[in-house]
Amino acid sequence: MIAATRPAVGTATGPLSHAQLGMWFLERRAGTTLYAEPMTFRLVGEVNVRALHAAVEEVVRRHDALRTRFTVVDGAPRQHVVPDATVPMARIDLAYLPPARRHQRAERLLRAELGRPIDLAQGPLARATLIRLAPHEHVFRLTLHHLVCDAWSWWMVVLRELEEGYTRRVRGGHAPLEPVRTHYADFVDWQGRWLQSPAHTRQVAHWRQALAGVAPLPELTLARTTAPVPYTSSATEWTAFPQPLHDRLRALGRREHVTLYMLLLTAFTRVLRRHVPVDDILVGTRGGFRSRPEFEKTVGLFVNMLPIRTRVTEGTGFRELLPRVRDTLLGTYLNRDLPFERLVAELGLRRTGPRPVINVCVSFQTTPEVMPRLPGLDVTLLNHDPYSPFDLDLGFYTEDGGLRALMIYNPARYTRDAVRHLLDALHRELWDATRAPGPVRADDEKETTV
Repeated sequence: MIAATRPAVGTATGPLSHAQLGMWFLERRAGTTLYAEPMTFRLVGEVNVRALHAAVEEVVRRHDALRTRFTVVDGAPRQHVVPDATVPMARIDLAYLPPARRHQRAERLLRAELGRPIDLAQGPLARATLIRLAPHEHVFRLTLHHLVCDAWSWWMVVLRELEEGYTRRVRGGHAPLEPVRTHYADFVDWQGRWLQSPAHTRQVAHWRQALAGVAPLPELTLARTTAPVPYTSSATEWTAFPQPLHDRLRALGRREHVTLYMLLLTAFTRVLRRHVPVDDILVGTRGGFRSRPEFEKTVGLFVNMLPIRTRVTEGTGFRELLPRVRDTLLGTYLNRDLPFERLVAELGLRRTGPRPVINVCVSFQTTPEVMPRLPGLDVTLLNHDPYSPFDLDLGFYTEDGGLRALMIYNPARYTRDAVRHLLDALHRELWDATRAPGPVRADDEKETTV
């Protein structure tokens, strides 16, 4: 176990992690809140409002990260934990409106709520909203700032503890949650010590070789011709892959000894190559710092951006490219502990004009998205348009045996038609890859028969 060296609550300040520093500076430069991360659910049934609010505040009270404030001390951002676990919860009753107007009004209220700024210095960094649509239908939103939370924190810790806390208050008889043993400041301390270790030196050497002479990916030919400008809101486009295609991809992965993500990234790399005038394709993927068991139940920002560089000519086939992508990803995973912000500084990577070092991100969501189980309530997730700093941010999800993808994009650079064109091309590329000649085992044929 690591030693707890974090400052006492409400007294001294501590440093930010490198991921936090990068996000803090981006938001500071934008002058507005970019990284509010809401989870919004429809609750059907009888809601115990007092139990729900108390359960939320219990989660915030348990985790230092959710009670953190970010201030500037001697010109540098610092963070400190406050004792106050109060979470404001707005309660709005729309049941008096006609049914059609209730939902329209609720959508407007949720959009306005998402646009409300979060004061990082004064807090709170957690807030809730409960909209009553009918006696047994509510919309519940819990918003956390991304500086103190990530997808794993949400699905594996916050929502799990919320359901436990709510259940205990409604039904009684459940033992209280175990004490939290590791907090985010412990990770910041560990990261600082890791950056002084021989492992850091080895990983810098890997990335120096892997990214020698790299340049940002040029603008895709599908992009708008207007000059790039900073943007503070994103748009989204979902696509679902047919089950027969998903089955074929899994069979192909077994034959080629690669993961599903390796297949998907290879296909999208080929799609990108058709829309840029270079053979050197640089994208990013999201990794994590949770390789140590101490941090499995720690709430905080553990995301790291990992560069993926692939050299591909226009005539490179899918099967020829796949081993390159596999080897690149394996090397990336073995060297994932170097913070991206530190990597950029160590290697002296620079923007090309207005283009950031990485402007396209391709990730695979491995965190299980299990809805909170609240007694007496049917809980469903309501989607929203999340923010991404990338022009194109493609995420793949597997759920209920199916495969879906979400493209978050900058609407100032790409039209919805352009994004749909990319996703349609990805579908065709994947179908073509699974139809390509290659050895087929009997069990693969059995799985892909529809």
